Amino acid sequence: VPGGVMLPIWLDPTLFAAISALLLALVFLHRRTASAAAPTAEAGAVLRAPPWQSPKLSETECFEAAVKAAPRLLGYLVDNEPQSLYGLYKQATLGDAPAGGAGGGLKARAKAAAWRAQAGKEAAACRAEYVALLDGVTKRAAACVLPPSLRQKPRCADLRCRVRILGTGHYLPPNIVTNREIERRGGLEPLSLDRARSGVTERRFAADDERASAMAAAAARQALEAAGVAPESLTCIVHASGTPEQCLPDGGPLLQRELGLGGSGIRAFSVHATCLSFLVGLETACMLLARADTPDDALILVCSSEISSRHVDPTDEHVAPLFGDGAAACVVRKASWREGSALHRAHMETYADGASLTEVRGGGTNFPFHRVDDRAAPNPAATREVNHFQMDGPATMRMVLQHGPGFMERLRPGLSSGLGDIAWVVPHQASGLALDAITDALGWPAERMLRTLDRLGNVVAASIPLTLHAGVTSGRIQRGDKLLLMGTGAGLSFGGMILTF
Repeated sequence: VPGGVMLPIWLDPTLFAAISALLLALVFLHRRTASAAAPTAEAGAVLRAPPWQSPKLSETECFEAAVKAAPRLLGYLVDNEPQSLYGLYKQATLGDAPAGGAGGGLKARAKAAAWRAQAGKEAAACRAEYVALLDGVTKRAAACVLPPSLRQKPRCADLRCRVRILGTGHYLPPNIVTNREIERRGGLEPLSLDRARSGVTERRFAADDERASAMAAAAARQALEAAGVAPESLTCIVHASGTPEQCLPDGGPLLQRELGLGGSGIRAFSVHATCLSFLVGLETACMLLARADTPDDALILVCSSEISSRHVDPTDEHVAPLFGDGAAACVVRKASWREGSALHRAHMETYADGASLTEVRGGGTNFPFHRVDDRAAPNPAATREVNHFQMDGPATMRMVLQHGPGFMERLRPGLSSGLGDIAWVVPHQASGLALDAITDALGWPAERMLRTLDRLGNVVAASIPLTLHAGVTSGRIQRGDKLLLMGTGAGLSFGGMILTF
């Protein structure tokens, strides 16, 4: 004010008005979020039986019923869906918007723009598009609020973490194992695997003298070459695998040594989340890069290397055909604003009621190799069975379909009913049946799901980076593409990540 006197905030009318408007906006957003997590009775009725889906209604009556029900679902609209509904309604009922600029404030201009965006469309087409859009909102909302135990789970926020995958690499053992070989090894009925629903026709098996750390190093060198950086430039090495080479030390130091960096002091460690290890490792790398004390030129290597063939019972006709061996890696660093690469969302949920559905019970403290009372004698409990992978496939699939749509919706609204602006899905290659079931349940276009299952099998944590590498080297994944990396892991855990490549 004149004279240089400072007024308290509550006496400065301009600042007070701005703060008040901000607080009102926050209250509105809070109420909208709360309404999405805990639907009203009216919204619940719409979700259970959308009135416009009655077969007795005509096309026009369906549209009118949808318009009448739309206000009950406002809390579930995302992005520009409110504007689209408004524009479609106006175009369907009044035709093209009148010429001339829109008066009023920002809201009036936005509504006018939404109406003009539908210019030239026939009324019938607008009515059909309005109903279809509301169908998608209803499906998405139902996945978000059912069952009741899931309503309070928060949605994943946009991280806006500026990171860039500089290069990818892979290593595949030269030994190609066909279904005929799997049948011979396990004494299975000839041609029986052709009738199975694994979706795998061949896979790679590591040689008896191959080590997971050496495979990881081969993939890492290829990723470093693609990124144009030397191993000595690395700031951190994240080893992210589900099948450890040995109990101690973990795979991080073993990989560092294989890269010839044993005396470098470069931080090296492992993360283990079974089939989701790569996603957890990549998120860990991104969070390290986001630290305030991390230099802009810091480079982190994330690598997954799996030899699962040594933990599979060859006589199990359901499990033996699924798994293969391999390794994959990527190099990440901070991204500049101009590059546009970013990690947008990363989310994980675990439902330990399914912990016993997929397991290898041996290899830990429950089944030591020697008897507790006689350390010179072998432990009879450490049987062949407890040291082999076991899975209840049908029960696992039921759990995935029970929780999967809600998880995807919490990762990003809309994913339970479509992909939106996602260019490619890079999924864990669990099995052909699992990939088909998830695609069908979520309504995702099959042509946007990248698959390597048929020729590589399920390579545990390396499945996602191997598929990512295949997409990059084939030219399907381009810079600027938005990717969804997702999968499930033993536990039972769900993991997902959205990034701009």
